[in-house]
Amino acid sequence: MPQVKINQPPRLTGARLPTERSRDVVFAKRLQHFMAERELTQSDLAAKIWGRAVNTEGKNVARGRDRISVWTNGKNIPDTKNLSKLARALGVKVSDLIPEAEMKAAHRGLADWSFTKPHGGDPGQTFVQIAQFVSDDAAHAIQGILLKDAKGGH
Repeated sequence: MPQVKINQPPRLTGARLPTERSRDVVFAKRLQHFMAERELTQSDLAAKIWGRAVNTEGKNVARGRDRISVWTNGKNIPDTKNLSKLARALGVKVSDLIPEAEMKAAHRGLADWSFTKPHGGDPGQTFVQIAQFVSDDAAHAIQGILLKDAKGGH
């Protein structure tokens, strides 16, 4: 499926909204809690998920340890695929790591959805922002509308 380019206000590379930082820190605390309960280090968890490899110095190291470090330090959260791998490795549900209620709480300061006409933007275009859980069917319908719009269809 082709990627949809959506007009967004400019953001600095690596910049995160306060709600994203809050979400990432809450996730980090949960991850650290489950790791401590299971007496797993970052290397142990990474090896459990991605295995081990021999580095250039001939040492047997865990693959992906840096990713675990980013997540446990609250710098970001994993994508859906890695979130599932983490949950499986820890023996918990994804919702134990990042419950829907906390995702919604992270967006509490934002409207569930908004429409903005940017000053100086292209005429006939509106910036749409949605922070709301929807069914898979609704998500696919929205994606279909965005794809059609990106191709110039109305």
